[in-house]
Amino acid sequence: MKKLLLAICLLSGLGAIAQTTDMKITLVKPAADAKINSGVPFDIEYVITNNSTTPTTLTDSMIVILILNNNQVLSIPGVSPVVNTNRILNNNDTILRRFRITLNITGTTGPVSVPFCARLYAQNGNVTIDPDQTNNLSCSNIALPVNEVAAAISEMRVYPNPASDKLNISFDYKHAKEVRVMDLSGKIMSTTAIASSETQIELNNYSTGIYLYQIIDIEGAIIHTSKFSVSK
Repeated sequence: MKKLLLAICLLSGLGAIAQTTDMKITLVKPAADAKINSGVPFDIEYVITNNSTTPTTLTDSMIVILILNNNQVLSIPGVSPVVNTNRILNNNDTILRRFRITLNITGTTGPVSVPFCARLYAQNGNVTIDPDQTNNLSCSNIALPVNEVAAAISEMRVYPNPASDKLNISFDYKHAKEVRVMDLSGKIMSTTAIASSETQIELNNYSTGIYLYQIIDIEGAIIHTSKFSVSK
């Protein structure tokens, strides 16, 4: 009889260990087509739902990882990825979590839509209780900010190259201040103010050779450097 009871207890224990649930995550914010700007706070909101008839336990925890553009895992200062349930979640019970974050994003040369995702892992200690990952990823396509400098540089035209008597620089960026031209030793040959999107540099005093030009913004920062050649 003792052996039979022991066998029943062992089978019960194994059944409890094998018992799993099915958790689901739904990303509410940022919503589809939302725009995230660098340095500007935006809201994160997601809902965790018990999608099965198997209840969770008080010791279960949910780990939520935020992912930007498929491969960038976001580590948010002061925000733990672990969500402790602190209560039993029965079928269709939910946990709502909200917080606000700020990201520093370099930006892109044009409008780009990328996925922002929340990935859920349900665990008890280091053991998963949700091996079926069907409902464990929720994404919204969001718009990244356009980097005005990068966009302007991508459209820049420097012509003719090689040049003989004049060099034309077409650069449409409202914060550009001047063009600085140097020889390869670093000696400044000329500095020309940028008054419009079209700037012309006189090359009458230049010898045949290769020169560097730099675009300087109104704060004195070098925002672009490249080279051109002079052929006399």
